[in-house]
Amino acid sequence: MASFDLQDFGLDEPPRPTTPPVRRGFLVALFVLGLLASLMYGIPYVAEHAGYAWEAGRARAASQALAELDKAGAVNRASALFRMATAAVAPAVVRVETRRLHRGGFALEGPLHARGFEGFGLGSGVIIDKDRGFIVTNHHVVKEADQIVVRLSRGNDVPARLVGADTKTDLAVLQVSAWVQAAAEWGDSDKLDIGDWVLAIGSPFALDHTVTAGIVSATERNDLRINEYESFIQTDAAINPGNSGGPLVDLTGKVVGINTAIYTLNQGNEGIGLAIPATMARRVVESLIKDGRVIRGYLGVSIQPLNPVLAKNFGLPDPRGALVMEVRPDSPAARAGLMVGDVIVGLAGKAVADPAGLKNQTAGLAIGSKVPVDVYREGKRQTLTVTIAELNALPTVATIGFDVREIPSEDEDGSTVLVIDQVVAGSPAARAGLRPGLRVLA
Repeated sequence: MASFDLQDFGLDEPPRPTTPPVRRGFLVALFVLGLLASLMYGIPYVAEHAGYAWEAGRARAASQALAELDKAGAVNRASALFRMATAAVAPAVVRVETRRLHRGGFALEGPLHARGFEGFGLGSGVIIDKDRGFIVTNHHVVKEADQIVVRLSRGNDVPARLVGADTKTDLAVLQVSAWVQAAAEWGDSDKLDIGDWVLAIGSPFALDHTVTAGIVSATERNDLRINEYESFIQTDAAINPGNSGGPLVDLTGKVVGINTAIYTLNQGNEGIGLAIPATMARRVVESLIKDGRVIRGYLGVSIQPLNPVLAKNFGLPDPRGALVMEVRPDSPAARAGLMVGDVIVGLAGKAVADPAGLKNQTAGLAIGSKVPVDVYREGKRQTLTVTIAELNALPTVATIGFDVREIPSEDEDGSTVLVIDQVVAGSPAARAGLRPGLRVLA
């Protein structure tokens, strides 16, 4: 078939249609807007659903992994550690209830109100001697109590007597004559490390046999100024009012601390619980039981902490240690040759990090023992030998039936007076009419 062209007939090819410039710009703008809309709304939509899918996949993977661990018995074995640790200690944990008669009253109230009213206290405790019925709790739980009642793990209430108390560490020892089911064992709190699992057992808000779990958040907290001697274990195991005096337990079922305080702004648990370490508590408790008082070592120096500026001025490698500000005459420190300006960095083979650490370490040393003390003097390290003496202390609750403390006198000469701090219920002191707050004149 022959081909032909329009030009063969003298005709020109018709012009091709063109898009007006304005319309073309409109289409481009529309395309760009659509692209932006897809970026603004489409991508988040896809990302959201992709995130959901990822989370769902992760959850399924975790669920499957846990199922496999459960089949292998790993989950049950992990839970079993908590169950066994609880079972080992729970029978030895008690509730401690106190009653205190607030004596006095207003004259116009009449004879029915002349004796005052009763106050009640609540805490926890742990039996540490089954045969003799000794129980450890906090001093503040039983302070000024006229009557102490202990609820044993079987649910029966029995009377308890105060054996002794130590206000400097907030520890107290009770004793019951009733048969007790079990006693807990002391653990080694020096072996605790940050991240170790621990359990707090007690009666918070009178809810007996409550067990909470957490980890050791810190050790050797000695700068909180709660007690005169402190080296707290910090934990996030829930500790609430009523837990005071109860045990902090490791996963071997040993008591590694005595729960004593909450660091909080609202009187409730905020994840910062504090426990007295077992190494300190055990020494205090055994001293109260054996001697009726706490025997502590004495060095005879006044000290202060260091800072980077002082450390540099004294030629020290770091600001750890205790700066000697005063050496008391005829003290162990004076006889050993310690001088003002010395920086104590070691005692009895252990490093001294700060004044509180030195105080705690000195208190735990045996009376009469000769120990090395490492000091920096004029930038040079040297070792002296000191013979530890006994820190003088007033007679305690266990020996005379009441405890006293010093308070500033009303005179302007800087002197102090003694007042009765607590009285043992049923003791000769109590029967004689001694009460907390009375001043000792002679």
